[in-house]
Amino acid sequence: MTAIISIQNLNKVFRAKDGVSVHALENINLTIKQGEFVSLIGPSGCGKSTLLRIIADLIQPSTGSITVNGKTPSKARQDRDYGFVFQAPTLYEWRTVLKNVELPLEIMKYSKT
Repeated sequence: MTAIISIQNLNKVFRAKDGVSVHALENINLTIKQGEFVSLIGPSGCGKSTLLRIIADLIQPSTGSITVNGKTPSKARQDRDYGFVFQAPTLYEWRTVLKNVELPLEIMKYSKT
């Protein structure tokens, strides 16, 4: 089966304001094949959301490589190969529920029909 997501030797280091390095992800290797169901489980702050944000091309890894459907995360995002739902979604209070749901379509300039 073809790998839908392939991650090799992925590392993410954040720099704190005081210059201290924080290793959020270290030497991550993961292959997810079509049809597989995967859960990322761990305590708060262990890097689950960081890994998902890297896969979704929202932040860049420090080192390592990722492919999504055989493409770079950037190309897969541009081709709209996947969707991403944030852990703590934010709604705009001045918009109705329907208008909040339609917002991504407006941003991507999709027709409502």
